[in-house]
Amino acid sequence: MKERIGSMPINLEQFAQQFDPECIQVCKVYDWTTHVVQLAQDITFTFPSGSLDGVTVSQVNCSITLLECAEDAPRRDIECTVGNQIVTLQAVTLSKTIQVVLEVTGTNATGAQVTVVSNPALITTSEEVILCAPEGTTVCCNAVQNTFNSCRVGAFTQSGNSITANISIRICQSIVVTFEVILEVAARFCQPRPEIICE
Repeated sequence: MKERIGSMPINLEQFAQQFDPECIQVCKVYDWTTHVVQLAQDITFTFPSGSLDGVTVSQVNCSITLLECAEDAPRRDIECTVGNQIVTLQAVTLSKTIQVVLEVTGTNATGAQVTVVSNPALITTSEEVILCAPEGTTVCCNAVQNTFNSCRVGAFTQSGNSITANISIRICQSIVVTFEVILEVAARFCQPRPEIICE
């Protein structure tokens, strides 16, 4: 009978090193917040030629993707009260490009169920966010992938190979302000740990 080998402690003493001053280049985070984009508007979606011919639409859904988020205006200094202190922050205007795709489900002339996807439609919106973003910093934002993000279709009308629909969009963004800095820290170099072998 094979003897069971229990867990053995890993000896890390061989990797012990003196902490010494080291210079590292890192991305310093000046500010980090979340911001929600919400908008509703009528959008006309086009479909591949003939794809909606003879289709009786029964259900319409949409999906969204945040394609781009960029500054489109100079930053403005603004005084704000944070806690009990008056601080100088920046009003940053961010332009967002959002891609929306419509998915249509219905029955064709023969009674078969079909699903047709539209060509992508682009929405551009602009919003102002208050951040700690001094000169030289970089502001970037990305959509947070969670169930909070939504795309809903309201009333819609069909005309040939196009559908005009009222689209309601909600996207949660992560907005980060960064700057490259060089820091001196007390550190030691890392080495690989011993391989763990399980039998």
